[in-house]
Amino acid sequence: MIESIKAGFTIDKEIKKDPFLYRRIIMTAALLIFTTITFGVFVFINFDDDNYILPLVNFIISICAALALYSLIVKKSFNFSAYFATIFLFTFLVIFSYFARNESFALVWTLCYPLFVIPILGTRKGMIMVVLFYLAIIPMAYLGIGEWDYGFWNLKGFVRFTIASLAIVYASYFFEVSANSAYKTIQEIREKEKLHLLELEKLSVTDQLTGLRNRRYFDDNFAIEHQKIKRYNNKLCLILIDIDHFKRINDEYGHQVGDIVLKEFSELLSKNIRATDLLSRWGGEEFIILLPETSLENSMGIAEKIHTVINEYSFSNIGDLTASFGVSKVDPNSKSNIESFYQVDTALYQAKNQGRNRVVAYENKT
Repeated sequence: MIESIKAGFTIDKEIKKDPFLYRRIIMTAALLIFTTITFGVFVFINFDDDNYILPLVNFIISICAALALYSLIVKKSFNFSAYFATIFLFTFLVIFSYFARNESFALVWTLCYPLFVIPILGTRKGMIMVVLFYLAIIPMAYLGIGEWDYGFWNLKGFVRFTIASLAIVYASYFFEVSANSAYKTIQEIREKEKLHLLELEKLSVTDQLTGLRNRRYFDDNFAIEHQKIKRYNNKLCLILIDIDHFKRINDEYGHQVGDIVLKEFSELLSKNIRATDLLSRWGGEEFIILLPETSLENSMGIAEKIHTVINEYSFSNIGDLTASFGVSKVDPNSKSNIESFYQVDTALYQAKNQGRNRVVAYENKT
């Protein structure tokens, strides 16, 4: 039953606001289950042909507790169930203490109240209920000195009871505050671990120099898109870009300037592709773009646009820069990803052989 209660609250808005609500739900449910069963049993124990009042009261209490439990589990109304349980316990203990008095050690049972109420309602609301509860119980206990249980209840007993009550309240409050603090600390540690793992995951698929996705990430996503075009017969294209004479830049200006150029080139590519396209650093001075649901003709248009932007851009320290582009359409029936990469790489090789600084589409000559 506890698992069903917890499962029922997994998407409840109240839980998002109160991270300690699971524990409070379990305690409320436990109290309501105990009340339902106990007073249900009392219906039969106290049944008397001459007096139906006590069994009827026990039956009403049992039914009310069952309805509150139903509200907790099915309707997910925690606040109603929590207040019902705590107010019922409040009322029952006060009435029980007044009528049973010390003959049944009724006041001893009142020590249980803060143990339930503070964890269920929380430190602030729970303490308010506990203060109200003992504002009723303490005067009742004091006025009963010398009267309850044939004089057994004296001033010394009252003082002991008061000290014990304060100790229980303090212990309950301290435990709740400590538990909440420990829970928050654990949650903070978990959040830091989660962020750390996300950062590690991001680093594992990110090129450190340019901040673009790396080849590993590209390969994984290309495999997914390739499966999609096989299943849905969509269009998929690749653009492979190589910076012309990049080795000359490193030789003449140094690798630091070369790194700056790679970063600027990456930013330029990122700004001129669509949100649905995937840009990745393929290796060295090569970059690749995955274009889902895009025809070869449209891919050529995107490549020509990027080609023009690069030619018109002035890069830091070196000025003008050119790049060669290879464009290919991914065949849905290709047996492996290697075949698709070979085609786009062949188109790039043709662009270089034709004098660089141009866009060439792959042509299947077979």
